[in-house]
Amino acid sequence: MDEQAKIRVMLVDDDEYSIAPINLLLQQSVETLCVESGEAALVQFDAFRPDVVLLDIDMPGLNGYDTCRRLRAREDIAADEQPAVIFISSHDTLEDRLQAYDSGGDDFVNKPAAPDEVLRKVQALVKMLNHKKRLQSDKQSTHKALMDVLTEHNENARVTHFLRSSLSCITIEELATLVMSVLANYGLTAHVQLRPPGECLTFVKEGCSTPLIESVFAHVKNLGRIFQFRRQLIINFTYVSILVRNMPIEDSDRCGSLRDSLAMIAEGCDEGAQALIRTAQIEKRTRQLEATALAVERAIGSLCEQYQQQKQQTILIAQSLNNRLMQQIFLLGLSEQQEKKIEEVFDSEIDKLLELFDRGLDFDTQLNDLIKLLKDKD
Repeated sequence: MDEQAKIRVMLVDDDEYSIAPINLLLQQSVETLCVESGEAALVQFDAFRPDVVLLDIDMPGLNGYDTCRRLRAREDIAADEQPAVIFISSHDTLEDRLQAYDSGGDDFVNKPAAPDEVLRKVQALVKMLNHKKRLQSDKQSTHKALMDVLTEHNENARVTHFLRSSLSCITIEELATLVMSVLANYGLTAHVQLRPPGECLTFVKEGCSTPLIESVFAHVKNLGRIFQFRRQLIINFTYVSILVRNMPIEDSDRCGSLRDSLAMIAEGCDEGAQALIRTAQIEKRTRQLEATALAVERAIGSLCEQYQQQKQQTILIAQSLNNRLMQQIFLLGLSEQQEKKIEEVFDSEIDKLLELFDRGLDFDTQLNDLIKLLKDKD
């Protein structure tokens, strides 16, 4: 079917004889409807939905001007759905044309109207209306594209803001609160579950999780990366699951865009959780190392003290042994040569013992250096 076959023209005139030739010609290429009054035109407008209205001015009851004004005043008819109005009148004064323009008309034809002229005007106005509709459609498409770009930019900005802010979170609780806050900016209500080693922490807007929410997470956390059931969307990563309760499923484009943004937020949250877990593990290991270092420091200190005491006791024993030996040698009545021999043997062994203690001084120095290193570890 060509474009003209879609055109609908309503002819409004109480003089059926003057409008008949025009209707006869128009019927060959467009769909027509003839009515005899302005009131009838307004009543039948919704059922027929004309593209063009040929409107007589002088009619009993509602004249053409008032009929056009009422048509233009209808708020339920969008601007791009309003028909073109061509006034037909036997009066051709400036005042008539100004009133036609004032009441919302698009063109003016004198009676008796030539059917060919009316057909050309109808076709011209339909082309103009179609052009306006295309421009309006292009404008709406451009506006939608622009809004899509702006929306995408805003959503990307929100994701970027979240990723940056997540770096400053120092606790799991702070990270979960940040996720729910960012999702609230999207107009979404969400629950967040974080799973550091040995724990399963669920966070909800109301503050306290319920057994039902816990059971839902227990079931959905193994349903794959992204799972959606009606308005509810679940996104799972190793350490985090996000349950969104009010996805805008009536807007498929918006819903798809949100899924992408939410996936990036969930992944960022998972990486943030991993960072916090690693930090906690490092802090725990550091505390363990500090406790071990303190124990080693104390053990080395005790060992050094025992070593010093043992060295002093050994020297005292050696001195006492030397004194007793000298006394026994004197009492035995040995010859001078025998006494000298025994003293040489004893002095040699004492020298070895002292040499051993001298080497022990290096061990003592190393222990003291190690204690100093442990004390200076911070």
